[in-house]
Amino acid sequence: MKKLDSNDLFDIFSQHDQDILGEQIIDNDFITFGTIITAVQNYYLLDQIYSIRFVKHYDSVKDSIKMKYFTGLMRYFDRIDVLQPQTVNDLKDEFGNQMIVDTLHQMVSFFEKTEHYEKCAIIFKFLQKFQ
Repeated sequence: MKKLDSNDLFDIFSQHDQDILGEQIIDNDFITFGTIITAVQNYYLLDQIYSIRFVKHYDSVKDSIKMKYFTGLMRYFDRIDVLQPQTVNDLKDEFGNQMIVDTLHQMVSFFEKTEHYEKCAIIFKFLQKFQ
């Protein structure tokens, strides 16, 4: 069986968004923030699949993959200066407030556990909009 490489396991998600979507879509805070929520949910689905399919091999690279993936998502937060109230309401309508809060808490918990407090502070700024 081929060894799992944590450096390229989730690389399908790391293409430059501008190349895929175009610059005007990337500047949309609703799409940018929605991408974060969807990506975290997708991560946990893939995590479950790999945990079942590659039991021993995945366990040894699981933490490094999660770090790489979640750190990569931080660039999306950087694109959003301030979420406008209408965008917050639209996001709540689309994803549900509880899913957004839970997703952001998952990210904060992970970065807190790994002592990346500056990332926690960035996420917490957005989390406050939904509590």
